[in-house]
Amino acid sequence: MRRRHFIAWLLLVLAVATSGHASDTSIQSATAARLWQLAAQEQAMLDQRGVILKEAALCRYLDDIVERLWAQVPDQLSTPRVKIIVETRIDAHAYPNGVIFLSTGILEVVENESQLAMILAHEMVHYASQHTAALYNHYQPANLHGDRREAAEGGSAGVVDMRRMIDAAERQADQEGLAILQAAGYCDKEVLPLIASLENYLRKQGYSESASQCNKRIERFNAMINREGGCRPGCVAMNTDAVGYRGRVAPALMANAQQAVRGGDWDQAHRSIAKFLEVEPHNARAYYLKGEILRRQNKSGPEAACIDAYEKALEVDPTFPPTHRALGEVHFKAGRYQMAKPYFEAFLSLAPEDTASAFITGYLKQCLN
Repeated sequence: MRRRHFIAWLLLVLAVATSGHASDTSIQSATAARLWQLAAQEQAMLDQRGVILKEAALCRYLDDIVERLWAQVPDQLSTPRVKIIVETRIDAHAYPNGVIFLSTGILEVVENESQLAMILAHEMVHYASQHTAALYNHYQPANLHGDRREAAEGGSAGVVDMRRMIDAAERQADQEGLAILQAAGYCDKEVLPLIASLENYLRKQGYSESASQCNKRIERFNAMINREGGCRPGCVAMNTDAVGYRGRVAPALMANAQQAVRGGDWDQAHRSIAKFLEVEPHNARAYYLKGEILRRQNKSGPEAACIDAYEKALEVDPTFPPTHRALGEVHFKAGRYQMAKPYFEAFLSLAPEDTASAFITGYLKQCLN
């Protein structure tokens, strides 16, 4: 979906391509294997970095949608696989080996299963049509030393030509992806609010060029949906349930909130944890994280809001150690040592092997003096 990622990955492929004078046939026959190898290497790097969200129930849910969509694709390639990368930015892209990456950010922006199915169907077309391989072949071998060098320099005819091909691939993925969506029984009317949501997000993030492209896509989808006659009766209730969808992707919402905290993006952190709590209102870890967001965001501000969140976490689960530690620290740093003392004692009792135990023990000694 993100043209920027598509271009960046193609440039990477071209940069590591062989510079020998192989024949057209040998290069084309090796293209798929080489691209799949490079894709597997990059995916392995992501796995090693620990940025892949591995939630079994969520993965099964995505696999079920993929199988339903892929059944509509007349192709002999293996069924695509979906992986979730913990990233607050919206992103979806398919590698030539059939692995589709979705960011936790895009799972949050999407409002229901029909919208998610459109994103997956779009990426499936890129995979089934092997668009990356087509672009790779376009620059090999005749253009190996010409267009590749121009593409790297930027602003050249090579880049313009590449973007023209990518635009054509995106239009194909939209058109054929919509057909897959309709054939699988999803509600195509949901595509328009999906693109509008993406456009709004991109504009807020300062990607005005990408936002303008979304407007063009809305026009194209509007024409295609009206021409095809809209979604089938009965599919609206099945695939446009926002609450049900959010419950399915709740682990992604939690991961998005945690990632936003790490990046100091407090607005995003508040949005993500609020959406999570809408579908899981009895989750101690979520209330604890809400308290952490409030505490870290307002280091010199009022404590009441974060204390309320922590206390709600203890109501849900009095045995959750991080909450005891957090409340003890809030009171300790405010000079309320006697109020901090029972929380520190509870934390040490519940998590004696925690890496924080040593300095919490030091805090507790100060409370006893």
